[in-house]
Amino acid sequence: MRTRGFKFHHTFGVLFVSFILSFQLNCSSPTPQEQGRQVLEDAAEAMGGLETLRGIENITRRGNRQSNSLGQARVTAERLLIGSPGAYTQIIDFTVPREVNLSGEREIITVADAARGGYRDVQGRALRPLEPGQMEGYQKEWDRDIVKFLVHALGSESSIEGYESTEVDGQPVHITQVRYIDGTLYKVTMGHGSDVISKLEFTEERNPYGDLDKERSFSNYLEMGGLTLPFTETTREMGEVTRMLEWTEITINQDLPEERFEIPETELSIRERAQALLGADTLPVEPTELAPGVYLGESVSMNNMWVEFDEFILVAEGPNNERQSLEVIRQIRETVGDKPIRYLVTTHHHADHTGGIRTYAGGGAIVVTHANNEEIIREILTRPHTLKPDLLAESGLEPQIETVDERQTISDGTRTVELLHVPNAHADGYLAIYLPREGLIFQSDMLSILQGETGDPVLRPYTREFYDAVVKEGWRVNQIVPGHGRIAPWKELADALKE
Repeated sequence: MRTRGFKFHHTFGVLFVSFILSFQLNCSSPTPQEQGRQVLEDAAEAMGGLETLRGIENITRRGNRQSNSLGQARVTAERLLIGSPGAYTQIIDFTVPREVNLSGEREIITVADAARGGYRDVQGRALRPLEPGQMEGYQKEWDRDIVKFLVHALGSESSIEGYESTEVDGQPVHITQVRYIDGTLYKVTMGHGSDVISKLEFTEERNPYGDLDKERSFSNYLEMGGLTLPFTETTREMGEVTRMLEWTEITINQDLPEERFEIPETELSIRERAQALLGADTLPVEPTELAPGVYLGESVSMNNMWVEFDEFILVAEGPNNERQSLEVIRQIRETVGDKPIRYLVTTHHHADHTGGIRTYAGGGAIVVTHANNEEIIREILTRPHTLKPDLLAESGLEPQIETVDERQTISDGTRTVELLHVPNAHADGYLAIYLPREGLIFQSDMLSILQGETGDPVLRPYTREFYDAVVKEGWRVNQIVPGHGRIAPWKELADALKE
């Protein structure tokens, strides 16, 4: 009996201790991950509930947009080219996904479709297919759209990595760290007297600046049909406001205007080109020999030129991104062989014209630019690129920069390239690139003659400045080789300016 009694009391004691331990564990403070998840769940509930958010198949927003272009200002001391606010409509179908944007009173259209590619109407004058990088950007934006962000953040493919709380102006503020479905780490801020998301902070690769801090804030939340959604959205990059969206109307799960999503068939086969570019790991570059050893490299939206010397190669312009630059280098090898690329000459500092220069620097080329641009070019060549290492980051090379003041000649006795500083209202440190023997001048942005466009070239206020500088220099130009668009006779520009 004693033995049985002992066993009974021992067993009861073990059960009692286990109960106490279990009770204490259940009553212990939640982990940061649990706290973070709870705050996100509260945010979803404040917007209308997670199931309601999951049920959003499409959204149409109408209002105004102001876009300020990073790296496009006239002078390098300023980061932004300030845009003008204008009417804007955004239609997103999350089921494909796909999107239509209509800009301005004329409703200039851009279409992006994850299944078929996309295109945009350039200034209402010509159609152009979207490039792979642009389509990748749309996919990121679809995933992190505010009506879908919490659906993905609380899903199995994302993870909560941290949580902290603080107080601002007497109001509690909650910050949750989420490793998102695309691998990006987001700091999600909620609070300031409300459970909804007020801010997303993250770092992502942004050409040509590499690892770039980004912030997206949401405000002016309004209730509509069981949902509470932000009607104001502001994006900051490098601390500068790059986009402001202010919606006046938002509708959910409406019948979609299917005709708007169509990619038209044109003489330039936009539909086929858009499909071919979808998911491509390179950009097509079509070489055209302009003179012996001189080639135009024509791509989807931006071009460059390469010139063969006896012992080296000079490249005019390194636009867009590494994807295009690698294909240009491949075409250089196909057309003029394996001579070293000694010089990469960039016409001006704007981000679309410097996005590919790191690739050439990573191969040992000297980047030639006007002296006004040295600081911004050095920044582009030395900023960290850890999220998406490029050729320069992997090479470990110290980038080389050579500056031009008013003019410079590059020659080996058999071929000559002349560089001229052209002051203008578009970009302060601008270089025109001239081949005197061939009568060719390479320019970017000084005039606009787009691929597939008919009619006279579109002249800018600074087109006359460019023309006058070239005439004053005494250059005898036969053809204009463009950074954008098609080749044009010099006479076409001269005639347009006479009218």
